Amino acid sequence: MSRIELPSMLAFDRKLETSDALMFSGIWEDAQNCEKWKKIPITKRYNRSTQSAHGIDEDNKSQPNPVSSGNDDANLPLDHDTLRVSFSVRIVGNLGVPFGCNSPEFTSAIQDQTEQFKNGDGIKTLAYRYAYNLANGRFLWRNRVGAEKIMIRITPSNDPDKEFQFNAYDFSLADFEKGQEDPDLQYLASIVEEYLKGDGESHVLLKVDAFAKLGFQQHVFPSQKMNMGEKEKVLFQLDECAAIHNVKIGNAIRTIDTWYPRYQEQGHPIAIEPFGAVTQIGEAFRRNKKEGDLYTLMVSWANLDELRLEDQMFIVGNLIRGGVFSRASK
Repeated sequence: MSRIELPSMLAFDRKLETSDALMFSGIWEDAQNCEKWKKIPITKRYNRSTQSAHGIDEDNKSQPNPVSSGNDDANLPLDHDTLRVSFSVRIVGNLGVPFGCNSPEFTSAIQDQTEQFKNGDGIKTLAYRYAYNLANGRFLWRNRVGAEKIMIRITPSNDPDKEFQFNAYDFSLADFEKGQEDPDLQYLASIVEEYLKGDGESHVLLKVDAFAKLGFQQHVFPSQKMNMGEKEKVLFQLDECAAIHNVKIGNAIRTIDTWYPRYQEQGHPIAIEPFGAVTQIGEAFRRNKKEGDLYTLMVSWANLDELRLEDQMFIVGNLIRGGVFSRASK
């Protein structure tokens, strides 16, 4: 019997759909009454700065840097000490069912394997790690660094009277063990698991509010927009409110991969990506078959080869991530 090949058309839709995150300011003591907190605006900074890039001509090294004269910036106001970051996560089921696939044989194999996976411990681990990255505030990125206090509040739409509240520093960014016995974390993970295992007919919406006490007038860090062909910094905003891209929020939530070969050497999880790419450091940790790239593992799984649970979790994590995973045309 011939082995199943990767289809020339294969796509999965996302199962963790994140919104953009809006940024507001207020006072830490007023966090329980935050609905009227002020939007954080994007402002322009007109500074005179030196030229410090490598390769600058000798004559220009003492001249002001024209690129830095009009960059976007964002700060807390004079009378506010706390940043609020607000977004939502929609979790849907129908996991393992391709959005598009031109190989019925591959579709059937992946669906069967995913159904078996959903009945084991792997789906529990994935759900727990997604919940953990909400509780630890990883999605705050640079806004998490140096904060005096960080509180995370999460309200699920299936139980709107229930409000989870976490101290982000009770949890780790390096692993998923610190604080693992927290009952609210376990409950939140069970909600994520329930809807990931669902048939797609229902979904749950998690409303997330994160509060980081940074200090009066401190810098905050919205997403920076790709500004092709221009050198000045342009920050992301929605409706005149500083914001963080939904892609960046999603990347943080799916930073759960500790199964790549160099994890012990690196000492931190990476985002679920087909080749384990981490663009911030220009490295890919799953570049090929030896390092466990998605395509090699997914074809093996479809052909019923025996895979470690860690490899199965990596595959299903990519199905949750979603994307186009078609075979390249020859």
